[in-house]
Amino acid sequence: MANEFVELGEYEKLNQIIRETFEHLAQTGQLKLGFFLQQMEEEFTRLGFREESAGNEVKNILLLSLDAVGDFVVTSPAIRSIRENFPAARITLVVPTKVYPLAELCPYVNEVLIYDWEEKFSAEVFLKVTDFARKNLWKRRFDLCFRIGVVYRPEINFLSYLSGARERICLEFSEIDKFFNTKCIENFIKAGDHISALDLYFLLNVGLKVNDTRLEVWYNKTDLFTARNLLKNFAQGRIKIALGIGAYAPARKYPVEKYFVALKEIISRGAAVIILGGKDELNDAKFLEENLPAECVKNFVEVGAGWRVDTAVISQSDLYMGNMTGVCDIAAALNKPIITLSRVAKRLPGFSGIHNETISYRPLQSLSFILQPEHQLDECRENPSYFGCVADHAHCIAQIEPKEIVAAYDEIIKLMKFRK
Repeated sequence: MANEFVELGEYEKLNQIIRETFEHLAQTGQLKLGFFLQQMEEEFTRLGFREESAGNEVKNILLLSLDAVGDFVVTSPAIRSIRENFPAARITLVVPTKVYPLAELCPYVNEVLIYDWEEKFSAEVFLKVTDFARKNLWKRRFDLCFRIGVVYRPEINFLSYLSGARERICLEFSEIDKFFNTKCIENFIKAGDHISALDLYFLLNVGLKVNDTRLEVWYNKTDLFTARNLLKNFAQGRIKIALGIGAYAPARKYPVEKYFVALKEIISRGAAVIILGGKDELNDAKFLEENLPAECVKNFVEVGAGWRVDTAVISQSDLYMGNMTGVCDIAAALNKPIITLSRVAKRLPGFSGIHNETISYRPLQSLSFILQPEHQLDECRENPSYFGCVADHAHCIAQIEPKEIVAAYDEIIKLMKFRK
């Protein structure tokens, strides 16, 4: 492992502490956290990482957001608010690879770095985090680090601390957060609030101003040109529906056979369908493409255009239909009318009307219909969860009937015409 540790001049002592900690962790599986942090703090202090900038000016800010695509979209108001509060600061944003195409064009940051989180913490993960900090973060001498986002990741505390940032501020998800950060804000959300409110409460609680709560998503002229070119002459005169058939959790995926029944009827009413999804949806997309009228369906899953082009495609569509996932958040940020299908039942014992996935992740700032099963099934009913359905397949969500989708389509078209 010696080659993993390149001595970096003034940072040689930091490197030594990290190397010794890694070796102990690899051999014993245990991390002497208090001893490690004490040593690191002494060295960070000696190197001037804890000194305030001239005039107490905040010059460099680090934003850590290790969420998935939809969760990243709902943090956009927080990112914008941080820029508005620190207009002259240099802001570095860290996101996972999957989110990078959307984050890359964020106008509120100066730099976007990629860090892919792991499910479990280990000696190898510790080495990965420290190596990332050493190569990318120490040189910035951050005044502030904000840990934003709505999902807790195992190594994000190490990223925060090892960044060297003088002040490290976070929402508290765990008692251990207090060891790594200089200020932890109570993690709470009021009944009925959208999940995006978490970061906004957080910023307000540290004395920042929040002037705008709108979601944003970003793409460029090239993405828009590509989308328009792919849609050129497609289904002219028809209502174009961007259809998101994917979901990272199988319980969130509505059965494609049922989508087909609904879409066949909806197409007969003058619509056309643009299918969006990832590589896991190739077969389902092919099924729809082969069984729906050829002139009324475009399979963008097969094209593999990527998140930004998909976003541009949604911007050129009349409405979004699909599973309650990150694509739904993108459609909401674009203010598109939405029909979305949820795995959470209308009557969810212990959660309904208070705080559950359908309430927390409902589409914001857009006309929307959320279709839900009447009740949870089997073990999902016996063990109520914030997520509603906890099965490893399309389970509770499959209770939604195609005729409900058709009825929602008819209603949303009426409302769209009324708004015009």
